[in-house]
Amino acid sequence: MDNNYHSILHVKNEVLLNSFPLDVFVHSVNVANIALSIGSLLTDNKVEQRKVYDAALYHDIGKSKIPPSILHKNGKLHHREWVIMAKHSLYSQELYLNMASNDTVNKEIGKVIRHHHENWDGSGYPDNLEGNKIPLYSRILKIADVFDAITQPRCYRPFRMRNAIDVMELMKGKELDPLLFEKSKGLLKILLEETYSKDTCNWMEAINI
Repeated sequence: MDNNYHSILHVKNEVLLNSFPLDVFVHSVNVANIALSIGSLLTDNKVEQRKVYDAALYHDIGKSKIPPSILHKNGKLHHREWVIMAKHSLYSQELYLNMASNDTVNKEIGKVIRHHHENWDGSGYPDNLEGNKIPLYSRILKIADVFDAITQPRCYRPFRMRNAIDVMELMKGKELDPLLFEKSKGLLKILLEETYSKDTCNWMEAINI
């Protein structure tokens, strides 16, 4: 999709203007590509694919409003810090709608962004939605977000996981839409083998490092 390049440039400009963390930008581009691949399994409609891609690309832009001491903390967040961090999905929706034109499509994308941390069992945030009450594209974004998060190093976990699919299997029906995950699993296995398998280590091996 040719317009994806222009979306990336737009986000890159936001990175430069707002001191948006580079690692979050890279993660957002990764998640956008993964989400687009999953979305393409469900629909050939380019407009719908575009919604998935743009929501994923902008899903974490609200982290530009999170204090660096919390965003890049090495270790578990305290409750007060977690409450602040959890606001980033609301900030992302707000920032996206401030940048985008005020039309029905962008409002829909804004809602997808808002709900990308909702969990299938209703334990997520910001609105504790559950099951099919969570927008479909938010559920796609959740899978893509989790997959990239556990296959790439993090400030609180400086290693990757080789057994990402096994980890995600345990999240099925809890954090993740179980049917959507099953539909996506074959694609994720290919991505893990072709793109994410280099220099990775098993979770149980890595935890002892």
